[in-house]
Amino acid sequence: MGLSKKIAAAILAAGIMAFSSVSHAIGEMENVTLTVFVNLTGAPQGFLETDLNHPQGIDVDIIYELQRRLLFNLRENRIFPLQRAEAFARLQNGTADIVIGGISRTPEREKSYDFTPVFFSSGMTLVYSKVRHPEIKTLDDVKGLRVGFERGSAVEDFARHIGANVEPFDNFILALFEVSNGDLDALIYDRPPAADFVREVPSVNLAVIDQTFAEETGQFAFVMPKDYKYTAIINATIEEMMRDGTIEAILKRWGAQ
Repeated sequence: MGLSKKIAAAILAAGIMAFSSVSHAIGEMENVTLTVFVNLTGAPQGFLETDLNHPQGIDVDIIYELQRRLLFNLRENRIFPLQRAEAFARLQNGTADIVIGGISRTPEREKSYDFTPVFFSSGMTLVYSKVRHPEIKTLDDVKGLRVGFERGSAVEDFARHIGANVEPFDNFILALFEVSNGDLDALIYDRPPAADFVREVPSVNLAVIDQTFAEETGQFAFVMPKDYKYTAIINATIEEMMRDGTIEAILKRWGAQ
C-alpha cells in the first residue's frame, strides 16, 4: 500500500473511531432525565415572559438543541427558574445537573464545578438613573455611592475596587427599580440584559454607561457538578454546535452577536 493510501486509511479509521465513540456517548444519554435550572438574568440570556413555566433566551435555546441532539429528557419537561446561589447549592448537593442563565466561567469557580466551553462573551456595565444621577458617565463617577451587585456574582471585588459602597441584591429587576427610586445609586450587571431592560422600559428613566468592563466576568457558559458523568459529551456537543453555526444562529436570533 502506498504512503498516500496508508494516510487516507489512517484518517478514515480515526474518523470512524471518533464517530463510533461519540455515537456511543450520545446513546448513553438517551432517555436520561436531567434537572436543569435557569438563573433569570434577564433578556437575552434567560428570562420569563407570558408563560411563567417556560423560560426563554439564548441559554434556553441551547439547552433545547442539546436535548435534540443528545436525546435526554428534562425533568417535568421544563427548565426550572431559580436564583443563582440556590442553583449552585443544588449542584453541590446533587439535585441539579446543569445551571444556565448568564453564568460566568471563572478560574475560581472551575475549582468547584465543571463548565461547558464559553459560547458567549460580553462584559459588565453600570446602570444609573438619568433623573437622580445625570452626572454619572463613567465608573469614576460612582466612588462613595451605593452600588448594587448580584449576590454570588463575580463582580463584588471589582465594585469594591472602584471605591463604591457595595450592596448585594438577589433580584435584578427589583434592584433596577431601587436604582430608579433612589434606594440604590447605581448597579453593576451583565451588559446584555441591563441594556435590554433600559431600552425596553424607558419609563423608569435608567441608562447604562458607554463603557463595557470586567470582560473576564462575562465569559458565559453552562455549569455542572464537579467531575460530572456527562461533562465530556455535553462539551463535545457544544463545540460541535459552535463549529456548525448553530450557536451563532441562536445568538443572532436574540440580537447578541
